[in-house]
This record gives sequence, structure tokens and C-alpha cells, in this order.
Amino acid sequence: MLRTKRVYDPAQKTDGTCVLVMRLWPRGIKKGAVDLWLKELGAELVNLRAFKAGRIGWPEMRRRYLAGLKREPAASALKQLRGLARRGRVTVLCSCEDEKRCHRSLLRAVVGLVLTLAATSLATAPALAEHEPQFRYTVVGYVKDVAGKPRAGQSLEVVREKTGFAYVGETDATGLYVIVTRLADESRGERLLVRAGPASLMIAARFDPADHVSERGTQVDFTGSRVTERSELFPATLKRFLGK
Repeated sequence: MLRTKRVYDPAQKTDGTCVLVMRLWPRGIKKGAVDLWLKELGAELVNLRAFKAGRIGWPEMRRRYLAGLKREPAASALKQLRGLARRGRVTVLCSCEDEKRCHRSLLRAVVGLVLTLAATSLATAPALAEHEPQFRYTVVGYVKDVAGKPRAGQSLEVVREKTGFAYVGETDATGLYVIVTRLADESRGERLLVRAGPASLMIAARFDPADHVSERGTQVDFTGSRVTERSELFPATLKRFLGK
């Protein structure tokens, strides 16, 4: 499990392994406050300075950062972070005040998706993923309060009515969640309960069993107590999240 916080926030027993993801060591922070320094996962200084100076906006900053994670040495550092998160609780640290516009929120989302999709290798091996969508059905969406503010850290689950098995997930700083279920061709039409706290919606897994190329899934958004399925938004949301 991976969480994020500002490096200047008080340490807690629930932090687990604390990993610093900054190119430069933050002022005033003692070496003992961090268990591991993965500087390769920090935002590249040239991009960070351009963003802070207003020369590039957050969408471009986000695109550059996600693209950089695919190159070495960041790719190896990301693999190391993923391994730590798979074995236990990890807290990613950096000095940005606004997590919504900070690379640590992107790391949390990327690692969360990678762990969720580990069995199908969607995020770790895009070339292979194109041949395996027939074994998964992905539910994505946003969780927001009645005022439209994203609800970060909201736990969700997708429950198969047929078996009662639940797949769980959690929203990132933008309120986005991604939950992958294991459904094959014969599962078309199967009912799934998507739940976030007391709010829930029963949906049916709709897809073409003959199509083994396109990603299968839907989008379910939560706004306050209102839950809405928007299947037409699924492809764009997943594609945007993966930074393609």
C-alpha cells in the first residue's frame, strides 16, 4: 500500500517505510527522517522550475513526468517503489504544498494502478496488455462531495454478485479510482455492485466477447450521494490516466 504526504508533516507510526522522491534534499530535514531516497522519482528540475515559473501548466507537467517514468533510471526506481508497496505500507514524501499539483500524487496513482493490474501487466508491459483485455473488466471514476470537491483516500469496492468476491481500490488526490476485476468472455452481462461508503450502484458488465483488443470497462462517478454510470467516458479517462 502506498500513501503520500508532505515531507514537513509530522511523522506517524502508520507511515511505514518513508521514501523521499525529490531531486534535491529538502532543507531542514534530517537524514534519519527518511528510510530511502529515490531521487530518480523526483520531478526533473528543468520541468519543475518551468512549472513554478508558469512557463508550463499542470497538464504539460503531468505529461512530462509520466513520460519520464518510462525512462531509466526512473523506471528502475519505480520498480523498486512498487516492490516496497507490494510488501507493506509505504509513504512517499516531497516538499510540494499542493498535492493535487505534485508528482507524488501521480506516483501514488501510477503505483496503485500497477499493483492492481500486476496480474495482467497492463501498466508494466503495454505491448503484452494489448493481447489480454479479454481477462479483465476495469471500473474507473471520480468520487467528489456535493460541492464537487475531490475526495482523496476514499475506499471503494466492486463486488461480483455471482461470487460475492470484492475488488477494492482507493481514490487519489484528484478523486480518481481504478479497480480491475477478473472477468472473461463468458462473464458478459454479469452484475457488479460498485460501492463507495453508503453510496452504491449495481451495473452490468457490457462488452463484445469477440473483441480481444479493446479495453473493457465502464466509468462510475460518485458526487455526494448521487451515483452515475458513464460508460462512454471510460476509454478517455483510462487513456488520460495512463498518460498515453
